[in-house]
Amino acid sequence: MGLAVCLGERDAPLERARTLLSNHRRNLSEGLTLVKERGVTQAGTVQWFDAGDAIRETIVGIVAGMALGTDGVDSDKPIIAFASTDEDETKVSSRATGPLVGRGVDLSVVMRDAAQSVGGDGGGHDIAAGATIPAGEESAFIEAADEIISDQLS
Repeated sequence: MGLAVCLGERDAPLERARTLLSNHRRNLSEGLTLVKERGVTQAGTVQWFDAGDAIRETIVGIVAGMALGTDGVDSDKPIIAFASTDEDETKVSSRATGPLVGRGVDLSVVMRDAAQSVGGDGGGHDIAAGATIPAGEESAFIEAADEIISDQLS
């Protein structure tokens, strides 16, 4: 569809692209509203929210990044977001700010090491990273992530 639009087709492919963009924007807005309504949980050096299946696992990281710095979300702490993928696994997304990375936060290490400590795996970049963990291990994951971030900041 994107290729068709780039090649000059303006009828059905362009209309479909506009519909997809509109749906994506709506999903992001609804996700951010959900985070604002539910709030985030503060846990030492990290903050988190569990979207369950209310936010699609493919966009929960974007929503987490958008939430950083909004009312009730501390931009001086990385944010971790959980979203259900199925009954056996949970998708984890994390975001930080440039100043946090400058102080030593590396979310790639956090996601990899915290996920591996609970039987999952992860990685990514210092400012944005993700993981997949077994469902039910969210609390243990947060404890591990908090410890790793605390070490990174000390």
